[in-house]
Amino acid sequence: MRSANPGADFGLKLVLDIEQDEYIPFLQTTAAARLILHQQRSFPFVKDLGIYAMPGTETSIAVLVDQLEHMEAPYSACTTDGSDIPVKNLYAQYNSSYSIQSCLRSCYQEQMVQTCHCAYYQLPLPDGSEYCNNKVHPDWVPCYYSLRDSVAVRENCISLCHPPCNDSNYKMVISMADWPSVGAEDWIFHVLSYEKKSSPDITVNRNGIIRLNIYFQEFNFRNIAESAATNVVWLLSNLGGQFGFWMGGSVLCIVEFGEILIDCMWITILKLLAWNKDRKQRRRRPQYTDAPPTVSELVEAHTNSGFQHEDSDPAGMGIPGTPPPNYDSLRVNPDAVNDIGSDDEEF
Repeated sequence: MRSANPGADFGLKLVLDIEQDEYIPFLQTTAAARLILHQQRSFPFVKDLGIYAMPGTETSIAVLVDQLEHMEAPYSACTTDGSDIPVKNLYAQYNSSYSIQSCLRSCYQEQMVQTCHCAYYQLPLPDGSEYCNNKVHPDWVPCYYSLRDSVAVRENCISLCHPPCNDSNYKMVISMADWPSVGAEDWIFHVLSYEKKSSPDITVNRNGIIRLNIYFQEFNFRNIAESAATNVVWLLSNLGGQFGFWMGGSVLCIVEFGEILIDCMWITILKLLAWNKDRKQRRRRPQYTDAPPTVSELVEAHTNSGFQHEDSDPAGMGIPGTPPPNYDSLRVNPDAVNDIGSDDEEF
């Protein structure tokens, strides 16, 4: 069924008879109709997600639709269709799409089969298993309650089941009024009794009938989609804007900074190579603790065998190298000086 316009006149109208007279005492203490709004391919979990409609009233429900789109990993842990969830969706056999409620119940049913060796009768039956029977499985009831009250099992299923990435949320605005009114209840009860049992006698009353009006409050929907707060493009743009605003930087400044960094790295490499080369050369040279001798000290050491340098160690080794020349040959003979002087006088 399709709705052409928003408003109560273009919605779904129902009259329900809950037949409260047939309720079994001690088993049902609430008299109402329970309903749920859901997507067409999602399984309706009325007991957990439904709302009540009270008998003897006309309940109007105005619907607003919100479509939610969550981002996938690494931004969130949502799943697209449940194929990446380690829990098999048992509700897929009913042509139902993935939901977190179906995943939680499928996980609980798997734990039930593994622990109690049978399946719970109110949940879909897994392949290769059977429903619990008192004759075949006499201890399944205490096993079921211990498993249901286990916090570890509940937390394990919650950690395995992830919410869907795309989902629809129905917001309902509910209003109620007495129905039927005092002036109209006589003929309304006659009409409803005739439609129910084709009898002129009144077989319905105020305690068993409910009128529902479900319609769209607005003929549009709201799409709420997640987006990344900052991506690579926005990050570079923000950095460039802040850098240009606070430091007056531009692309040319960035290039100059890069050139300076490259020059510093190149100079550092050259310095390290030069230092390594000089270190190797120093290792090859002989090491001496004393300062090198002067020429006069070398001459004195050659002419005087008993001469010792002030800083030299007598017990140490001698100064290596070629011995100095014999400077005695350069000294002037006194006899020769006298002969030269006498010759000058004779001249």
